[in-house]
Amino acid sequence: MKKTKILTLITSVALLALASCKPIDDPQQLTKDVVVTTTEPTRVSGTTAVCGAEVTADDAGLLLELGVCWSQSENPTIDDQTSKTFKCSQPYQCFLMDLEPNTKYHVRGFAKYGTEYCYGDEKTFTTLNSDAPAHSPVTTHEAINITSQSFRTIATIEYLDPFSLRVGACYSTDPEFTIEDCNGYELAYYDYNYNRYIVDIYHLAPNTTYYFRAFAVYGDLSNPNANYFYGDILSFTTLEIPFMLDLYTQYANYHNYNDNNPFIYTYGYGECNRTELIDQVGFCYSTTNAYPQYESDLHTTCATPTGEWFDFESNIYNLSSNTKYYIRAYARYKTDSIKYGNVVSIDTY
Repeated sequence: MKKTKILTLITSVALLALASCKPIDDPQQLTKDVVVTTTEPTRVSGTTAVCGAEVTADDAGLLLELGVCWSQSENPTIDDQTSKTFKCSQPYQCFLMDLEPNTKYHVRGFAKYGTEYCYGDEKTFTTLNSDAPAHSPVTTHEAINITSQSFRTIATIEYLDPFSLRVGACYSTDPEFTIEDCNGYELAYYDYNYNRYIVDIYHLAPNTTYYFRAFAVYGDLSNPNANYFYGDILSFTTLEIPFMLDLYTQYANYHNYNDNNPFIYTYGYGECNRTELIDQVGFCYSTTNAYPQYESDLHTTCATPTGEWFDFESNIYNLSSNTKYYIRAYARYKTDSIKYGNVVSIDTY
């Protein structure tokens, strides 16, 4: 009799250590050594928490669903609130959201094994006040591939099912913003190799400080009641657009009308992506220097260009007869930097 009681006690303890299994479709389908161990809830806030489980089974191929379920009542099932993951890696974590503040919850892991749902041991937690900061499952990573008008960022998401999410990054010139009042946003594409999201953002202003953050949302972005999760706000500065300037001294023609005030007509053209940085254009000329300089030789001044492609012309007077003149176009830009065009020469008579 004593031996029978001891065996009964041992059997009861062993059964409590295993998950309870609830047949759903086929009452004859029996689970074989399926154990669901619920982890302790963490990152509890007023409306969210994180909880997961670890599952062991004879045949992992029969594990069709993994997740946790929770309720304000004991022994929650899949008929209550659930969060599912389709990862087969162990252990797994799920994100519980839309909880009520200052409320006690019961939670336990579950696994669908074949046609049956098996549940783990039950854990409890109590949510905090409504103003308690919630942990976000979204991580914003530093900006990379920065240019004058674009950048890339990486977003990683914990706990949430990636196939049910819209993930992206929004940006602003204001350090405090959400997707509702940002300058713009772009959606990400999923990188299966590294389990991350990649976001490329274009059409930015050069030499400007931008603030950006990753986000994740279930459903349509246009839904005003959508529940957004945000990563931290980071910043970077776009590069200045590289200054590009090309000058060409097209030709020079000598004009002498009956020796009455002869002159050399000069014509040139240029191409520049930022003409607002050009202070002055014209032609340098010399009778002794084959590469005339703005500072040391003579020069003319023309109108400042306004378009990306521009041409300019000038006349050189007070010439010496029977002399070779060396002429080339120039442009002063930024902080008195000088750009020269090619040299042409012409002989007076």
